[in-house]
Amino acid sequence: ITSEFEQIKIILPQGEWKVSHFFEDNTNHTADFESFTFIFNEDGTVEGKTDLYSEIGTWSYVSYPESGEQLILDFNGTTPFEEISDDWEIVSLSISKVELSDGGNNSGNTKLLTFTKL
Repeated sequence: ITSEFEQIKIILPQGEWKVSHFFEDNTNHTADFESFTFIFNEDGTVEGKTDLYSEIGTWSYVSYPESGEQLILDFNGTTPFEEISDDWEIVSLSISKVELSDGGNNSGNTKLLTFTKL
């Protein structure tokens, strides 16, 4: 089991984040999240919020021998949050940016999600 990206558990709870890139089915959906900021709490909850609205979900880091290191995001299926509720493969990690990928389903569609620190 690898732990190259385990420090995501320390990095994400620091400050606020925004979705700087979200690509699904060859379409750019970043604008769906442009008004939201995300706060990742150490207790495993995550809040996506605007001035008018807030959605609470959960997040966790896991590492599996067969599928690698993942960030699990789970929201209640409210638009647009159901789009990013997924088991995300961690592609890269820095103190200001987290790049995630979902390798796709049987149809080969890949989802890419990037959070950038505000």
